Amino acid sequence: MSPAPLTLTVLDDDTIRALLTWPDVIGQIDATFAADARGFATVLSVVGHSLNGGRYSIKTSHLRLGEGEDALEVFGLKMGSYFPGNVERSLPTHSAAMLLGDPHTGQPLALLAANAITEYRTAAGAVAARHLAREDAAVVALFGTGGQARAQLEALSQVRPVREVRVWSRTFAQAEQFVRTVKLPGVTMRALREGQAACEGAHVVVTVTPAEAPIVWRDWIAPGTHINAMGSDAPGKQELDPALMAAVTVVVDRRAQSVSIGELQEPIARGLMSADGVYAELGEICAGVKPGRLAPEQITVFDSTGVSFQDTALAGLVLRLARQGHLLNTISL
Repeated sequence: MSPAPLTLTVLDDDTIRALLTWPDVIGQIDATFAADARGFATVLSVVGHSLNGGRYSIKTSHLRLGEGEDALEVFGLKMGSYFPGNVERSLPTHSAAMLLGDPHTGQPLALLAANAITEYRTAAGAVAARHLAREDAAVVALFGTGGQARAQLEALSQVRPVREVRVWSRTFAQAEQFVRTVKLPGVTMRALREGQAACEGAHVVVTVTPAEAPIVWRDWIAPGTHINAMGSDAPGKQELDPALMAAVTVVVDRRAQSVSIGELQEPIARGLMSADGVYAELGEICAGVKPGRLAPEQITVFDSTGVSFQDTALAGLVLRLARQGHLLNTISL
């Protein structure tokens, strides 16, 4: 008897966006980081390569969330790319796709467009802010106006009472365009020419850029500020002043990744701090192993390099929701 043909579920970005809500996503990401701290996630090393003026990376993981019939077990990989030259080609600069496997048989299970998943997995910033930012944090300095910037604000607005956003970009016209096009209920948006001015009086600073040199400096940051550093995810990337990193409470998504591809690269290379100077991984805080913010005047930084279990967990959630809503497109292999 010949084996039955493999059936692969295929989901596009529009379907995925229709299935996901910020409360569900933030809850899933928080639970996933907690599961990692409890030993229920396995993360393999990131594979990355530069070519033709761009870069791609492959991230893969296996995790189990929950117990009993409602448990979610999933493994998979995501290939993502960043090609800045695509602007001239009228193509997206970022693109991604995910492949999931059946954790019980190892067979290919689903192929998902992952641009939406990548946007939503930035909810790690919101999870970090929920644990580390002051509860009354209302003023945000946003550095960067790319594809993930809006998602950062939308997620952050779910966990803190955001009422003002100051937007900075290397090109002021881009900051102005962002302010014109991104509208959040009850939030005042302003484009600023100077990064320091954006940080003055800000309760939360969010950096989401491809910078390879600091764009936020130590003396710009007031006591009580929380910083979500989201852009450094490859060798050579850097958004924060190394002296800032060495002087504050640092929380990372994964220590090993932060050292090799995150904001810890430069301060460690300069001898300003070591990996032992990291206060916690985010999962330790989500799981209650360590407390979050300890004092009103504390300055905290969350260094997000992007851990593959964020993508894998959301992909598993998407597949479950698609099955429940009978929104499955399949192909036979």
